[in-house]
Amino acid sequence: MSRIQWPRDTIARRFALTIVLASLTTIGLNQIYLNVEGVLGLPPIGKPELLDQAHIIAKLIEAAPPQARPRLAASTGIRDFQVNWYADRSQVVLLSENTKDVVFSPETIQRFRGETNWNVAIFESENNSIASSKDRHAFTKPEKIFMTVQLHDNSWVVFSATRQDWGMARAKRIGIVLALLILSVVAISLVAARQLAKPIEQFSEAVRRFGVNTRAPQMSETGPQELRVAIKAFNAMQTRIQKFVSDRTSMLMAISHDLRTPLTRMRLRGEFIEDTEQQTKLFRDVDEMHAMIDAVLNFFRDDTETEQTTQFDLSELLRTIRDDYTDQGINIPYYGPEHQVYSGRPMGLKRAFSNLIDNTVKYGTQPEIEVACLEKAISVTIRDRGPGIPSASLQQVFTPFYRLEGSRGRKTGGVGLGLTVVRTIIHSHGGDVVLRNRDDGGLEAIITLPSSS
Repeated sequence: MSRIQWPRDTIARRFALTIVLASLTTIGLNQIYLNVEGVLGLPPIGKPELLDQAHIIAKLIEAAPPQARPRLAASTGIRDFQVNWYADRSQVVLLSENTKDVVFSPETIQRFRGETNWNVAIFESENNSIASSKDRHAFTKPEKIFMTVQLHDNSWVVFSATRQDWGMARAKRIGIVLALLILSVVAISLVAARQLAKPIEQFSEAVRRFGVNTRAPQMSETGPQELRVAIKAFNAMQTRIQKFVSDRTSMLMAISHDLRTPLTRMRLRGEFIEDTEQQTKLFRDVDEMHAMIDAVLNFFRDDTETEQTTQFDLSELLRTIRDDYTDQGINIPYYGPEHQVYSGRPMGLKRAFSNLIDNTVKYGTQPEIEVACLEKAISVTIRDRGPGIPSASLQQVFTPFYRLEGSRGRKTGGVGLGLTVVRTIIHSHGGDVVLRNRDDGGLEAIITLPSSS
């Protein structure tokens, strides 16, 4: 038994369904309007085309034999008014009780009479007792308008129509229908646009997330056919990039680790060098290479770790780092909120902030920390008083193994991975770090993290 092949979910299909649903909703709302409007939308009995119809009906009834007139009158009634024939005036008098005259223009009366010279009177009821129950409407108090026509044989034809309480002109009724059309189209379009935009927004968020975190999970293949194809291609690209980064990291870790063996042999052979000065220089170079290898291994090892994202108190984390330096006799003022909840990887951020604060302690004076809550981000500024950094090197210091000479040179610093680690961690949180020289001396690092609220 073959399965039913449903049409594919495509953008074109969604647009077509949107148009169909908007049209059906418009028809439905228009029908509801007509039903709610009911008798309120009936044209007044004095409308020219209705008078022409009433004139023809009256002539037909007058031409018919008396015994056929009641049935003929009942059958000629239309939606806009009812028709009754009475043989004498007594029944007409009963209808005219509790009524008031309605003044029609002489031109209207003459249009109806034509050449017949009928006696015509028009009046309307002043209460609701005359209106039949089927003409009553929940939103109005319907009244009847009567037009009595005395035929040449003194019998009477009575045309009755429900009064149009809304008094609404045709242009206004058309305006209501157009408003319903616009309302339905806008409502359906908003719903359809939301359904179409949601998977696109998810796709954009996945691209943004992968841009700051190569370990981001793949996105599910949902949405229209065209978008699912794009998501599938993006997931395949993400897998290849993740594999490339993983292979590169594993290779560099292996190379760095394997370098330990020849360095160990070099140190052992250096023990046989009789020149003490040359031996000391060789051992210093070997130790420095060991330090560089350890730093590289630690860097790649941390890069491969997958610390889980969690909510924590960012202010408390910064104060903890500050307290560690306070125990060493180094006072670091903290300015900012007492508590600031943030969603991220606390150990990674602690390492980044520690690297920056450690630089301020080593190469500057009067270090301080300031936290500010922006509209959609959190700003952490770590500043000091000191020599600062040459303007040309403000970006280069983030390059791996790049080290400044002088006060931040090779002898007093590490291997040049500290700021690289900082930038990597901050970027993985979707933030940014900027170094800037202070006007009156010193350096400040401004870290901007996107707000998690």
